[in-house]
Amino acid sequence: MLEVKNIYKTYRKGKQIIKALNGLTFTINKNESFALIGPNGAGKTTTIKSILNLINVDSGQITINGLDVKFYKNRKLIGYAPEIPYYPLHIPAIKLLKIYLDLYDMKIDDQKIDYYFEMVKLKDFKNYPLSNYSKGMLQRFSILQAIIVEPELLILDELTSGLDPIGQYEIIQIVKNLKNKKTILFTSHNLAEVEQICDKVMIINRGRSIFYGTIEELKNRYQADLYKIFFDLIMEDNQHRQV
Repeated sequence: MLEVKNIYKTYRKGKQIIKALNGLTFTINKNESFALIGPNGAGKTTTIKSILNLINVDSGQITINGLDVKFYKNRKLIGYAPEIPYYPLHIPAIKLLKIYLDLYDMKIDDQKIDYYFEMVKLKDFKNYPLSNYSKGMLQRFSILQAIIVEPELLILDELTSGLDPIGQYEIIQIVKNLKNKKTILFTSHNLAEVEQICDKVMIINRGRSIFYGTIEELKNRYQADLYKIFFDLIMEDNQHRQV
């Protein structure tokens, strides 16, 4: 479904050249849930921006169903819920949602719109302006605007960041209900969430993969909980690069 092949991306910061992505390669199969995890600055955001065609990679290729993401046709196949959503807060949720549907050239009847609002537990608030929404409600609306276009690939970026435990639980339950129904690319610093949701995981550090496989393979190989495995792999990789 999604194939990322040997992508490189560098940035220039003054006289310094930063390798944001260094030969990253992975595949996400149809209806698979895939986690991309790593420390801050590892290259997760650059990877997502590359898939969304918001930035150009220096080399390598990213395809969806065999078609390069640069093709306009592919943009309708992706739903994206960002870590920090920015919305015009004065607009009622349902009106903003219909604006998004117009951008995708989609017409969905009111009954189906209500179904999606109910899915994210916002049906009673659909006519409220987003200024009345809490942070958790805004994150659920972010999922709503991503899934209502019925994408083949759903990208969910740090959705529970900054939420209280109740908000985190609500988001995770929504995502778990989408599992096996959508192809999901999920990023999170909460490894317990990753373990609940994802079939496969890639751990990246400084723009390249240091583990790629299933959660079970990761735990069986290193015989520890995910947090310790993650910490040890990152520390080991950093030490190797200093040698």
